Amino acid sequence: GLRQSFETTSRAEVMFFTDKCQVYKTRLSEFEDSKASVLGDYLPAKLGMDPGESVVFMVLPGDYSGGLLFFFENGKAARVEIKAYQTSSNRRKLTGAYSDKSPLKAILRVDGDLELAAYSTEPRCLIFHTALLAPKTTRSTQGVAVMTLKPKYQLESVLPVEETAISNKSRYRVRAVPAAGALLRQEDTEETQLTLEE
Repeated sequence: GLRQSFETTSRAEVMFFTDKCQVYKTRLSEFEDSKASVLGDYLPAKLGMDPGESVVFMVLPGDYSGGLLFFFENGKAARVEIKAYQTSSNRRKLTGAYSDKSPLKAILRVDGDLELAAYSTEPRCLIFHTALLAPKTTRSTQGVAVMTLKPKYQLESVLPVEETAISNKSRYRVRAVPAAGALLRQEDTEETQLTLEE
């Protein structure tokens, strides 16, 4: 299925982040126009990726303003300025695109600050403001602890608050990080009962 979609032009630059802490940069003009029904190019072959490497996120850097948030299994988050990926030469592959100290769970682009909901496998949820995360210029920064996790649990996913099913946001909201968050209540999960109307 389709993971991400954007409106742009064929002159735009595009960056593909992979599960091997690498990023591949190219221009959309490198890809041929095709119909919506065509599957298109196979990215690992087109970009010359390493064996077994796969794409996890795509970014249109534009003028290289704004930042990227990387969330890791250990509860840490790194905010890296997009300009950290700007290169003067036409290098296609950049290694050390993000920290390899803990498995990556999510990448989000942020152009302005917003509230995010972080979920752990316990399951707990934590709502925090991205203004709490200072931008870094080093791509491989390990980031700062956002969610304190008990030994057998991990960070599972992160979403903008408006994309969640949480009704009682104040229960999960914190003013400072790291925090443990609150246990997720049934009414705040996606699994809401569907009612049939006659």
